[in-house]
Amino acid sequence: MPHQITEAELAAFRSELDGPLFERGDDGYQAEIDGFNSLSPMAPDLVVGATGEADIQAAVRFAAAHELEVVVQATGHGSYRGVDHGLLIRTHRLDSVSVDPDARTFTIGAGARWMGILPQLAEHGLAAVTGSSPSVGAVGLTLGGGVGPLSRTLGWAADRAVSYRVVIGDGSVVEVDADHHPDLFWALKGGKVGLGVVTEMTLGAVPLPQIFGGGLFFAQEHIDRVHHAWLDWAATLPESANTSIAILRLPPEGVPEPLAGRTLAHVRFAYVEEGADAAELESRGAELLAPLLEAAPVYLDFCGLLPTSEVGTIHAEPFGPLPIWERGEFLDEIDHDYVQAVLDQAGGSVESPFATVETRLLGGAIARDAALPNAIGGRGAKYSLLVIAAVIPGLNDEALPVAGPALFDAVAGYSHDEINYNWAGHPTPAAFKRLWPAETAAKLAEVRKRYDPAGTFAYGH
Repeated sequence: MPHQITEAELAAFRSELDGPLFERGDDGYQAEIDGFNSLSPMAPDLVVGATGEADIQAAVRFAAAHELEVVVQATGHGSYRGVDHGLLIRTHRLDSVSVDPDARTFTIGAGARWMGILPQLAEHGLAAVTGSSPSVGAVGLTLGGGVGPLSRTLGWAADRAVSYRVVIGDGSVVEVDADHHPDLFWALKGGKVGLGVVTEMTLGAVPLPQIFGGGLFFAQEHIDRVHHAWLDWAATLPESANTSIAILRLPPEGVPEPLAGRTLAHVRFAYVEEGADAAELESRGAELLAPLLEAAPVYLDFCGLLPTSEVGTIHAEPFGPLPIWERGEFLDEIDHDYVQAVLDQAGGSVESPFATVETRLLGGAIARDAALPNAIGGRGAKYSLLVIAAVIPGLNDEALPVAGPALFDAVAGYSHDEINYNWAGHPTPAAFKRLWPAETAAKLAEVRKRYDPAGTFAYGH
């Protein structure tokens, strides 16, 4: 506990809150700070389990008065750095979801997850631009831009932001949209951190009840061949088609039996066409997918008509908590030398510590300018690379510090000028400078200073 905070001040603070306040070492402290990623050590001085906007306001005012850095966490998917001081605000209890089907919008609380949002949208034949994991918090994903399984067709999640409610550095609340605090509205769409605490967000929805999509799995001996075939095939796809390919090394337990303990190539695919009926979706989607089926025998085929409420099954990502090591990169055009470099480091014949090595096709709507300007970084990239490992002591913990840099060094020549924040893990100083173009980064710094002059909210590297 910081020495300048007295027990009387803590008691007064606690009396302002409807939710719990924990000091380090309290019963319930560990349970409150646990999130999806259990690898990053979390040990803040204080934790506020916010139950409403007023709790967040009180927490920010208290932190500012005592010069405590504020970190915000909903689900913990973006937790990539240790926290050993300051005040952590947990927002997972703020999980309200309200759909306006006439306006085709939905309003959510700071802790809402896609798995709680999509079924409510589906009741009205609507969908949203989500991340690949249904357990990810929607606000955190959108603040970084938000690329998901349908984004080549539908764009970034932040492109559909309508408005926000935000607690800023002095603890006050501002309502933010294109006409009110437009500088902050611009910054919240891609600026990610250091801008305030979003307590509520309204996004535009998409009239889309179903898609054609899912996953194809190929056996270990076909990983190399399928990766090279995927590159040629992906280059032919229209922006109505979304795809990535991953090398998966699956654990022997905790996954369905046909996948358990196997090393596989996993092709993710989604064909999106607003207004198409089921027969049209299935016919056109299957036609686009057909050439890839000729690359190698398919081990498992999970592609078909899919309700948009189940978009999260395309990547089939695990739920936490897990000790996750993650690093990503945004890429320019890639070629077969890139594919071979990835295979040399993590292919089917290699002893690799990685659980997932994914190359994703970007472009399409991802690359188009938004109707309203925003701060999203990495729009111009053509592909992305994402590498994930569940860190297991004695199994891969010693290999990762060597294998991780070796893989990214091998493909460094394909790196795009920018890397999107949500792909960067916890950005290194060098990566932080690549999150936005210089002009955007300078403008974001001005907005942060305007709404948080004391620097209460954590950001940077």
